[in-house]
Amino acid sequence: MPVVVGIRFKDSGKTYYFDPNGIEGLSQGDHVIVETVRGPELAKVAYPPRLVDPEEIVGELKPVLRRAEPIDFERLRQLNSRQDELIARCAEKIQEHGLPMRLVKAEYSFDGSRLTFYFTAEKRVDFRALVRDLARIFRTRIELRQIGPRDEAKLLGGIGPCGRLLCCATFLPDYARVSIKMAKDQDLPLNPTKISGVCGRLLCCLSYEHEQYVSVKSRMPRKGTWVQTPDGPGEVVGVNVLRETVIVALASTGMQEEFSPTQIQEATRQVGEIARSRNAEGITPAARLSQSERPERRTDQEQRGEKRLLRDSIDNPEVLEALAWLEEGVDDPPLELLDEEDLDMLSDDLPIVHQPLKHSATPPSPKKSAGHHHDSGVRTDEITPSTPESASQSSISQRPRRRRRPRNS
Repeated sequence: MPVVVGIRFKDSGKTYYFDPNGIEGLSQGDHVIVETVRGPELAKVAYPPRLVDPEEIVGELKPVLRRAEPIDFERLRQLNSRQDELIARCAEKIQEHGLPMRLVKAEYSFDGSRLTFYFTAEKRVDFRALVRDLARIFRTRIELRQIGPRDEAKLLGGIGPCGRLLCCATFLPDYARVSIKMAKDQDLPLNPTKISGVCGRLLCCLSYEHEQYVSVKSRMPRKGTWVQTPDGPGEVVGVNVLRETVIVALASTGMQEEFSPTQIQEATRQVGEIARSRNAEGITPAARLSQSERPERRTDQEQRGEKRLLRDSIDNPEVLEALAWLEEGVDDPPLELLDEEDLDMLSDDLPIVHQPLKHSATPPSPKKSAGHHHDSGVRTDEITPSTPESASQSSISQRPRRRRRPRNS
């Protein structure tokens, strides 16, 4: 396993692996000169030499040249002391070429062989002519690098809304992935001025406590749910994630009180035990209601009992006989023996399905019955079959009909 040392070029930069190159006693915070693809650079040791797996090494392992000396810091300070002059001369050339770009910072490399200008722009800029002019002025290699708003804040530094130095300029090695959902989960006001940093983007610190907020909220009742508290039932109107408590508006008094999830669970358990014990003792209305008192679907036997009660309330024998025929399921009950008042009584109490008379192929010849009339003047006729065979079958299939008795006036 190879031995590597962790190197950072800036306090908030990424950590890269370098070969210690046999230099002993390297510790965290030491300044060294390392070899890079752009030449020697001044850097700081992030962690001392250690063994790592070969899979963790990406690309070629560059060596550490030597420890940094005081003369190296003085040379670098002299090169960057012309910061204002460099930016002013470059800004004049940008204005001459009419390029839509804004300078942020100018920086020399450690050996002074390269000058880098950082700028911001909304779109890509063609600065090839500008690079040629700057190379003739400064007599060195010129590099123009376009950066975003977060990179600008990281290079310039500053103080955040919290009053501390910017995280990206002090210790944050990479930009955190943040979203507006993180602000919602933390119950923050969705105001751009409240949740944005000096760079104009969402605060990187939104991601620091997001997992804790999600974990705590998953164990607590949501806002708007009804819970059981030691003071009675109520509705959750707020959640305090930092204290891990919920604010409940009591249903009895309407006052808002603060409870912990443990108190709510204990109160719910006690109420459940009391309800189960009362149910077992028969105190609750559901337990007192017997099986016979519960509403159930009526059976055929109960429906027949209702029919018997109906017959007990009727005095007319003709109606009683028609009811008996209907209960037995006769296809052709003798309803023609009843007058309109009796038929109305039957139609109000029981549904009657009238079926048409079945006529034979040969039309029967009606035979008038002798001298049986109703008081209302309506005569009852009887139809006799045309043949003796049909007459015998009709007498077997049908019951003998009792003739209507005249009512007493």
